[in-house]
Amino acid sequence: MRLFPKHFTLDWALLILVSMAILTGLMLLYSADHLSMNLPLKQLTKGSLILGVILGLSYLDERKIRELSIPLYLISLALLIFVLYKGYHTKGAQRWLNFYLFRFEPSELVKITLPMALASIIHQQGIPIKGKTLIQACIMIFIPFILVLKQPDLGTALILLLIGGITIFAAGLNRKIIYGGILLIMASLPLFWQMLHGYQRQRIITLFSGDDDLKHHGYHIHQSKIAIGSGGFWGKGLGLGDQVQLGFIPEHKTDFIFTVLSEEFGFFGNILWLCLVVTIGLRCIYLGYKQRNTFNKLVCISLSSAYMLGSWINMSMVCGLLPVVGVPLPFLSYGGTSFVATLAAFALILKLGHTDPRKQHLW
Repeated sequence: MRLFPKHFTLDWALLILVSMAILTGLMLLYSADHLSMNLPLKQLTKGSLILGVILGLSYLDERKIRELSIPLYLISLALLIFVLYKGYHTKGAQRWLNFYLFRFEPSELVKITLPMALASIIHQQGIPIKGKTLIQACIMIFIPFILVLKQPDLGTALILLLIGGITIFAAGLNRKIIYGGILLIMASLPLFWQMLHGYQRQRIITLFSGDDDLKHHGYHIHQSKIAIGSGGFWGKGLGLGDQVQLGFIPEHKTDFIFTVLSEEFGFFGNILWLCLVVTIGLRCIYLGYKQRNTFNKLVCISLSSAYMLGSWINMSMVCGLLPVVGVPLPFLSYGGTSFVATLAAFALILKLGHTDPRKQHLW
Protein backbone atom coordinates (compact mmCIF):
# COMPACT_ATOMS: atom_id res chain seq x y z
CA MET A 1 0.00 0.00 0.00
CA ARG A 2 1.39 3.38 -1.07
CA LEU A 3 1.52 5.98 1.73
CA PHE A 4 1.90 9.01 -0.56
CA PRO A 5 0.21 9.56 -3.95
CA LYS A 6 2.24 8.78 -7.07
CA HIS A 7 2.56 12.42 -8.11
CA PHE A 8 4.00 13.51 -4.74
CA THR A 9 7.73 14.23 -4.87
CA LEU A 10 10.16 15.76 -2.41
CA ASP A 11 13.05 18.15 -2.80
CA TRP A 12 15.69 15.95 -1.23
CA ALA A 13 18.26 18.73 -0.96
CA LEU A 14 15.91 20.82 1.21
CA LEU A 15 14.82 17.77 3.19
CA ILE A 16 18.45 16.92 4.03
CA LEU A 17 19.22 20.53 5.02
CA VAL A 18 16.17 20.72 7.30
CA SER A 19 17.08 17.35 8.85
CA MET A 20 20.55 18.70 9.64
CA ALA A 21 18.98 21.72 11.37
CA ILE A 22 16.65 19.49 13.40
CA LEU A 23 19.52 17.23 14.51
CA THR A 24 21.55 20.29 15.52
CA GLY A 25 18.65 21.49 17.66
CA LEU A 26 18.22 18.11 19.35
CA MET A 27 21.95 17.97 20.12
CA LEU A 28 21.91 21.43 21.70
CA LEU A 29 18.83 20.60 23.77
CA TYR A 30 20.62 17.48 25.00
CA SER A 31 23.46 19.69 26.24
CA ALA A 32 21.17 22.46 27.57
CA ASP A 33 19.27 19.86 29.64
CA HIS A 34 22.52 18.77 31.33
CA LEU A 35 23.20 15.83 28.99
CA SER A 36 19.69 14.46 29.35
CA MET A 37 17.52 13.07 26.54
CA ASN A 38 14.33 14.37 28.18
CA LEU A 39 13.97 17.61 26.18
CA PRO A 40 15.17 16.19 22.82
CA LEU A 41 12.65 13.33 23.08
CA LYS A 42 9.83 15.73 23.98
CA GLN A 43 10.74 17.98 21.06
CA LEU A 44 10.93 15.02 18.70
CA THR A 45 7.59 13.68 19.91
CA LYS A 46 5.87 17.00 19.30
CA GLY A 47 7.56 17.33 15.93
CA SER A 48 6.27 13.92 14.85
CA LEU A 49 2.79 15.46 14.67
CA ILE A 50 3.87 17.15 11.46
CA LEU A 51 3.95 13.80 9.66
CA GLY A 52 0.16 13.94 9.50
CA VAL A 53 0.35 17.45 7.97
CA ILE A 54 2.82 16.25 5.32
CA LEU A 55 0.58 13.30 4.50
CA GLY A 56 -2.47 15.55 4.23
CA LEU A 57 -0.67 18.10 2.03
CA SER A 58 0.52 15.34 -0.29
CA TYR A 59 -3.09 14.53 -1.20
CA LEU A 60 -4.22 18.16 -1.53
CA ASP A 61 -4.22 19.95 -4.86
CA GLU A 62 -2.37 23.30 -4.87
CA ARG A 63 -5.64 25.05 -5.76
CA LYS A 64 -7.32 23.54 -2.69
CA ILE A 65 -4.51 24.84 -0.48
CA ARG A 66 -5.04 28.33 -1.90
CA GLU A 67 -8.79 28.11 -1.29
CA LEU A 68 -8.17 27.13 2.33
CA SER A 69 -5.80 30.07 2.95
CA ILE A 70 -8.41 32.71 3.82
CA PRO A 71 -10.47 30.40 6.12
CA LEU A 72 -7.28 29.35 7.93
CA TYR A 73 -6.27 33.00 8.32
CA LEU A 74 -9.69 33.84 9.81
CA ILE A 75 -9.45 30.88 12.19
CA SER A 76 -6.03 32.05 13.36
CA LEU A 77 -7.43 35.56 13.96
CA ALA A 78 -10.27 34.07 16.01
CA LEU A 79 -7.72 32.18 18.11
CA LEU A 80 -5.73 35.40 18.66
CA ILE A 81 -8.86 37.15 19.88
CA PHE A 82 -9.78 34.19 22.09
CA VAL A 83 -6.33 34.13 23.68
CA LEU A 84 -6.77 37.76 24.82
CA TYR A 85 -9.78 36.71 26.92
CA LYS A 86 -9.12 33.09 27.87
CA GLY A 87 -5.40 32.72 27.31
CA TYR A 88 -2.94 31.16 29.71
CA HIS A 89 -1.01 33.89 31.55
CA THR A 90 2.65 33.31 32.42
CA LYS A 91 5.84 35.39 32.65
CA GLY A 92 3.90 38.62 32.24
CA ALA A 93 2.29 37.65 28.92
CA GLN A 94 -0.96 36.04 27.78
CA ARG A 95 0.03 34.23 24.57
CA TRP A 96 -1.07 30.62 25.01
CA LEU A 97 -4.26 28.60 24.95
CA ASN A 98 -4.26 25.83 27.53
CA PHE A 99 -5.85 22.60 26.30
CA TYR A 100 -4.78 20.71 29.46
CA LEU A 101 -2.84 18.07 27.53
CA PHE A 102 -0.81 20.74 25.74
CA ARG A 103 -0.45 24.51 25.32
CA PHE A 104 -0.78 26.20 21.97
CA GLU A 105 0.49 29.63 20.86
CA PRO A 106 -1.80 30.99 18.08
CA SER A 107 0.68 33.68 17.01
CA GLU A 108 2.95 30.94 15.61
CA LEU A 109 0.08 29.77 13.39
CA VAL A 110 -0.44 33.31 12.05
CA LYS A 111 3.17 33.36 10.80
CA ILE A 112 2.00 30.75 8.28
CA THR A 113 -1.60 31.76 7.57
CA LEU A 114 -0.87 35.48 7.05
CA PRO A 115 1.49 35.07 4.05
CA MET A 116 -0.80 32.36 2.66
CA ALA A 117 -3.83 34.67 2.82
CA LEU A 118 -1.90 37.60 1.34
CA ALA A 119 -0.60 35.39 -1.48
CA SER A 120 -4.14 34.19 -2.13
CA ILE A 121 -5.69 37.65 -2.59
CA ILE A 122 -2.71 38.86 -4.66
CA HIS A 123 -3.06 35.76 -6.85
CA GLN A 124 -6.78 36.38 -7.31
CA GLN A 125 -6.50 40.10 -8.09
CA GLY A 126 -3.33 39.87 -10.15
CA ILE A 127 0.05 41.57 -10.27
CA PRO A 128 1.31 44.23 -10.27
CA ILE A 129 -0.56 45.06 -7.06
CA LYS A 130 -3.39 47.54 -7.46
CA GLY A 131 -4.47 50.11 -4.87
CA LYS A 132 -7.47 48.05 -3.70
CA THR A 133 -5.30 44.96 -3.20
CA LEU A 134 -2.70 46.96 -1.29
CA ILE A 135 -5.32 48.38 1.09
CA GLN A 136 -6.77 44.90 1.72
CA ALA A 137 -3.28 43.51 2.33
CA CYS A 138 -2.39 46.27 4.80
CA ILE A 139 -5.59 45.65 6.78
CA MET A 140 -4.87 41.90 6.86
CA ILE A 141 -1.38 42.61 8.23
CA PHE A 142 -2.45 45.29 10.71
CA ILE A 143 -5.14 43.22 12.49
CA PRO A 144 -2.90 40.33 13.69
CA PHE A 145 -0.09 42.83 14.37
CA ILE A 146 -2.27 44.70 16.90
CA LEU A 147 -3.69 41.51 18.42
CA VAL A 148 -0.23 40.02 19.01
CA LEU A 149 1.14 43.34 20.28
CA LYS A 150 -1.60 43.37 22.95
CA GLN A 151 -0.58 39.94 24.35
CA PRO A 152 2.10 41.52 24.63
CA ASP A 153 4.57 39.98 22.18
CA LEU A 154 6.60 42.69 20.49
CA GLY A 155 8.99 40.32 18.69
CA THR A 156 6.31 38.22 16.98
CA ALA A 157 4.26 41.33 16.16
CA LEU A 158 7.22 42.89 14.36
CA ILE A 159 7.91 39.62 12.53
CA LEU A 160 4.30 39.54 11.29
CA LEU A 161 4.68 43.11 10.07
CA LEU A 162 7.89 42.23 8.23
CA ILE A 163 6.48 38.98 6.78
CA GLY A 164 3.52 40.90 5.39
CA GLY A 165 5.80 43.55 3.95
CA ILE A 166 8.03 40.94 2.31
CA THR A 167 5.04 39.19 0.73
CA ILE A 168 3.75 42.45 -0.77
CA PHE A 169 7.25 43.49 -1.87
CA ALA A 170 7.86 40.13 -3.57
CA ALA A 171 4.66 40.61 -5.58
CA GLY A 172 5.98 43.90 -6.98
CA LEU A 173 5.39 47.45 -5.78
CA ASN A 174 5.82 50.88 -7.30
CA ARG A 175 8.86 52.73 -5.94
CA LYS A 176 6.72 55.66 -4.83
CA ILE A 177 4.63 53.32 -2.67
CA ILE A 178 7.78 51.80 -1.14
CA TYR A 179 9.25 55.22 -0.30
CA GLY A 180 5.89 56.42 1.03
CA GLY A 181 5.60 53.34 3.25
CA ILE A 182 9.08 53.92 4.70
CA LEU A 183 8.24 57.56 5.49
CA LEU A 184 4.93 56.51 7.08
CA ILE A 185 6.69 53.97 9.31
CA MET A 186 9.28 56.54 10.40
CA ALA A 187 6.54 59.08 11.16
CA SER A 188 4.67 56.45 13.22
CA LEU A 189 7.63 55.62 15.49
CA PRO A 190 6.65 58.11 18.27
CA LEU A 191 3.13 56.64 18.35
CA PHE A 192 4.56 53.11 18.35
CA TRP A 193 6.80 54.04 21.30
CA GLN A 194 3.76 55.18 23.28
CA MET A 195 2.01 51.87 22.58
CA LEU A 196 4.82 49.85 24.15
CA HIS A 197 4.65 48.51 27.70
CA GLY A 198 7.09 49.85 30.24
CA TYR A 199 9.27 46.73 30.28
CA GLN A 200 9.44 46.77 26.46
CA ARG A 201 10.73 50.33 26.48
CA GLN A 202 13.22 49.34 29.15
CA ARG A 203 14.58 46.56 26.95
CA ILE A 204 15.20 49.03 24.14
CA ILE A 205 16.90 51.43 26.55
CA THR A 206 18.99 48.56 27.95
CA LEU A 207 20.27 47.83 24.44
CA PHE A 208 22.11 51.16 24.48
CA SER A 209 22.95 51.33 28.18
CA GLY A 210 23.12 47.69 29.32
CA ASP A 211 26.49 48.16 31.04
CA ASP A 212 24.94 50.67 33.44
CA ASP A 213 22.82 48.03 35.17
CA LEU A 214 24.54 44.63 34.86
CA LYS A 215 22.81 43.18 37.92
CA HIS A 216 19.29 43.94 36.78
CA HIS A 217 18.08 44.93 33.29
CA GLY A 218 21.44 44.31 31.60
CA TYR A 219 22.21 40.98 33.33
CA HIS A 220 20.74 38.70 30.67
CA ILE A 221 22.60 40.19 27.72
CA HIS A 222 25.83 40.59 29.73
CA GLN A 223 25.92 36.89 30.65
CA SER A 224 25.03 35.98 27.08
CA LYS A 225 27.97 37.97 25.73
CA ILE A 226 30.30 36.28 28.22
CA ALA A 227 29.13 32.85 27.04
CA ILE A 228 29.53 33.74 23.37
CA GLY A 229 32.99 35.24 23.89
CA SER A 230 34.24 32.41 26.10
CA GLY A 231 33.59 29.88 23.34
CA GLY A 232 36.54 31.18 21.35
CA PHE A 233 37.05 29.82 17.85
CA TRP A 234 36.50 26.07 18.39
CA GLY A 235 34.31 26.11 21.51
CA LYS A 236 34.60 24.18 24.78
CA GLY A 237 32.89 21.02 23.60
CA LEU A 238 29.42 19.51 23.97
CA GLY A 239 28.17 19.80 27.56
CA LEU A 240 31.27 21.70 28.72
CA GLY A 241 30.01 25.29 28.59
CA ASP A 242 30.42 26.81 32.07
CA GLN A 243 27.97 29.68 31.60
CA VAL A 244 25.26 27.37 30.33
CA GLN A 245 25.79 24.33 32.54
CA LEU A 246 26.11 26.38 35.74
CA GLY A 247 22.88 28.26 35.06
CA PHE A 248 24.19 31.80 34.56
CA ILE A 249 22.01 32.25 31.46
CA PRO A 250 18.23 32.19 31.97
CA GLU A 251 16.10 30.76 29.15
CA HIS A 252 19.12 28.96 27.66
CA LYS A 253 16.83 26.12 26.50
CA THR A 254 14.46 28.42 24.62
CA ASP A 255 15.13 31.97 23.42
CA PHE A 256 18.83 32.00 24.38
CA ILE A 257 19.85 28.58 23.09
CA PHE A 258 22.23 30.29 20.66
CA THR A 259 24.52 30.80 23.67
CA VAL A 260 24.80 27.01 23.99
CA LEU A 261 25.93 26.76 20.38
CA SER A 262 28.36 29.68 20.78
CA GLU A 263 29.98 28.56 24.01
CA GLU A 264 30.28 24.87 23.21
CA PHE A 265 31.08 25.04 19.47
CA GLY A 266 32.62 28.48 19.23
CA PHE A 267 32.88 30.83 16.28
CA PHE A 268 33.40 27.88 13.93
CA GLY A 269 30.09 26.33 15.01
CA ASN A 270 28.33 29.68 14.60
CA ILE A 271 29.63 30.04 11.03
CA LEU A 272 28.44 26.53 10.15
CA TRP A 273 25.00 27.27 11.59
CA LEU A 274 24.74 30.60 9.75
CA CYS A 275 25.69 28.88 6.49
CA LEU A 276 23.01 26.25 7.11
CA VAL A 277 20.33 28.90 7.81
CA VAL A 278 21.21 30.88 4.68
CA THR A 279 21.42 27.75 2.52
CA ILE A 280 17.98 26.56 3.69
CA GLY A 281 16.48 29.99 3.07
CA LEU A 282 18.02 30.43 -0.38
CA ARG A 283 17.01 26.91 -1.42
CA CYS A 284 13.38 27.70 -0.52
CA ILE A 285 13.49 31.02 -2.38
CA TYR A 286 14.93 29.24 -5.41
CA LEU A 287 12.09 26.71 -5.32
CA GLY A 288 9.63 29.59 -5.11
CA TYR A 289 11.06 31.52 -8.04
CA LYS A 290 10.80 28.40 -10.23
CA GLN A 291 7.01 28.43 -9.86
CA ARG A 292 4.82 30.02 -12.52
CA ASN A 293 1.88 30.21 -10.14
CA THR A 294 1.82 33.48 -8.14
CA PHE A 295 0.40 31.88 -4.99
CA ASN A 296 3.03 29.12 -4.88
CA LYS A 297 5.82 31.60 -5.54
CA LEU A 298 4.80 34.12 -2.86
CA VAL A 299 4.16 31.49 -0.17
CA CYS A 300 7.58 29.88 -0.67
CA ILE A 301 9.41 33.22 -0.71
CA SER A 302 7.56 34.70 2.28
CA LEU A 303 7.81 31.60 4.52
CA SER A 304 11.53 31.13 3.78
CA SER A 305 12.14 34.84 4.40
CA ALA A 306 10.25 34.54 7.70
CA TYR A 307 12.53 31.66 8.70
CA MET A 308 15.71 33.60 7.96
CA LEU A 309 14.28 36.75 9.56
CA GLY A 310 13.33 34.94 12.78
CA SER A 311 16.79 33.36 12.95
CA TRP A 312 18.53 36.69 12.40
CA ILE A 313 16.42 38.52 15.00
CA ASN A 314 17.04 35.83 17.64
CA MET A 315 20.80 35.65 17.09
CA SER A 316 21.10 39.46 17.00
CA MET A 317 19.08 39.66 20.22
CA VAL A 318 21.33 37.14 21.96
CA CYS A 319 24.46 38.96 20.79
CA GLY A 320 23.16 42.30 22.10
CA LEU A 321 22.61 43.85 18.67
CA LEU A 322 18.81 44.05 19.10
CA PRO A 323 16.56 44.41 22.18
CA VAL A 324 15.42 41.22 23.90
CA VAL A 325 12.04 40.54 22.29
CA GLY A 326 11.43 36.86 23.08
CA VAL A 327 11.70 35.41 19.58
CA PRO A 328 12.66 31.69 19.46
CA LEU A 329 15.46 30.43 17.21
CA PRO A 330 13.79 28.17 14.60
CA PHE A 331 14.76 24.47 14.88
CA LEU A 332 16.98 25.08 17.94
CA SER A 333 14.78 26.60 20.67
CA TYR A 334 12.70 24.26 22.80
CA GLY A 335 8.97 24.81 22.35
CA GLY A 336 6.29 22.61 20.86
CA THR A 337 4.23 25.25 19.03
CA SER A 338 7.24 27.01 17.51
CA PHE A 339 8.88 23.75 16.43
CA VAL A 340 5.73 22.29 14.90
CA ALA A 341 4.87 25.59 13.15
CA THR A 342 8.37 25.75 11.65
CA LEU A 343 8.09 22.18 10.38
CA ALA A 344 4.60 22.90 9.00
CA ALA A 345 5.96 25.92 7.09
CA PHE A 346 8.65 23.78 5.48
CA ALA A 347 6.15 21.03 4.71
CA LEU A 348 4.15 23.66 2.82
CA ILE A 349 7.26 24.84 0.98
CA LEU A 350 8.10 21.24 0.03
CA LYS A 351 4.59 20.84 -1.37
CA LEU A 352 4.21 24.13 -3.23
CA GLY A 353 7.84 24.60 -4.19
CA HIS A 354 8.30 21.24 -5.88
CA THR A 355 5.45 21.48 -8.36
CA ASP A 356 6.73 20.92 -11.89
CA PRO A 357 6.37 24.32 -13.67
CA ARG A 358 5.72 22.53 -16.99
CA LYS A 359 2.64 20.84 -15.50
CA GLN A 360 1.50 23.73 -13.37
CA HIS A 361 -1.87 25.44 -13.79
CA LEU A 362 -1.97 29.22 -13.49
CA TRP A 363 -5.66 29.15 -12.41
